[in-house]
Amino acid sequence: MTTQQIICIAIFLVTIVLYISNKFPLPLVAMTSMVVLTLTGCLDPKTALSSFSNSSAIIMGAMFIVAGGLNRTQMVRKVTNLVYKVSGGSFTKGMLGYCIATLLIAQVAPSAILIFSICYPLVMDFCRKMEVSPSKGLFSICLVAIATVTALPIGSGATTYIINNTLFETYGLNFQSKMFDAFILRIPVLIIAVICGAFICPKFCPDRGNLISEADRKKLDEQKPLDPIHEFLGYGIFVGVVIGILLSSYINVPAWLVCVIGAVLTVLTGVLSEKDAMQCLNMPPIFLYVASLAMGNALVNTGAGDLISGFVSKILGENPNHLFVYAVFWCAGFIVTQFMSNFALYQALVPVALLTCAAYNWNPIGIVNMLFTACFVSYLTPFSTVAVPLLMDVGGYTQKDLLKAGWIPAVLTTVVMIPWCYFMFPLV
Repeated sequence: MTTQQIICIAIFLVTIVLYISNKFPLPLVAMTSMVVLTLTGCLDPKTALSSFSNSSAIIMGAMFIVAGGLNRTQMVRKVTNLVYKVSGGSFTKGMLGYCIATLLIAQVAPSAILIFSICYPLVMDFCRKMEVSPSKGLFSICLVAIATVTALPIGSGATTYIINNTLFETYGLNFQSKMFDAFILRIPVLIIAVICGAFICPKFCPDRGNLISEADRKKLDEQKPLDPIHEFLGYGIFVGVVIGILLSSYINVPAWLVCVIGAVLTVLTGVLSEKDAMQCLNMPPIFLYVASLAMGNALVNTGAGDLISGFVSKILGENPNHLFVYAVFWCAGFIVTQFMSNFALYQALVPVALLTCAAYNWNPIGIVNMLFTACFVSYLTPFSTVAVPLLMDVGGYTQKDLLKAGWIPAVLTTVVMIPWCYFMFPLV
């Protein structure tokens, strides 16, 4: 083991510990790690700089703005109003409708907290009209928002495979993910979240009484609707970007450029103001992704990655059972994510998974997409995603309430996902 490898592994382990501790902002930890890797010679400065100009990072930022433009339209309100009309006075039918509506909104809104913030006032008002405590319905909406965000290959979900392929290339894995791979893998999660949200979770949720306030109802009318022209442009730009990504290889325009054009048009046409666009540009995930590329390059270039993969290989054995491998990585992601930041955990586990796949020459598509799902399906505690603390605040939930309402979807998801990934995405 060389000095450079020791330093690189030490930085990697310290970064993971800081991610888990959550004492410092995650982007700050990620960027500091990248700087230290460069200063210690584990990462070439040119390679470090290239991480910022990586096409996947550009795609991520541009899609935040494009999705923000669509969210500025009346699409969300039209969908939720339709759900109320077709419920026919049935709370269960209404919850099923709102769960489906939340799932649809989750495909264009880039974060669970944004989705839940959009939907919870509407569900609270629905519960008030049904004379049911909002605490009976809010957990279901948060569950669906967290479990299904960007699962379909539209919006920012359309670029997941591009980001994964960049990671595969970084770790020397000669495999190519396709646009629908992440969606296919997450099908069971979507189904379980909607079914449990509509039919099971409300039965286990507490009755906290009427929690809705006049301020919450007014939030629905605070934003002035776009005029018909800008409304049409908001839909048109979003649809055009999705089609452009799908056809990028045929029209000879790279996907990152399609996304940037869409982001620019969103501001130029006035669908979003410059200020609104900058607010939509969520930089922390971008910094974390850039730093993850830098870490990957450092692990590979110094040979530290080979040492880590060798250690994991010794644990798994010479010819490990593939179902066992999937079970280990799923449990590592799904259990630990309940106690720490989901994005931080994902960033910590992905290098281990990719290095392990490289050691055995396994196809990484299933494991990487499964890890993403495991790490981000986090609704049993308030530690992983800020959507849950908001849920606890507006719904009056305690930690005991979360566990009581969420244990059934958690068990079902675990039991179904491990064999599903094993059969749908074999390692060899």
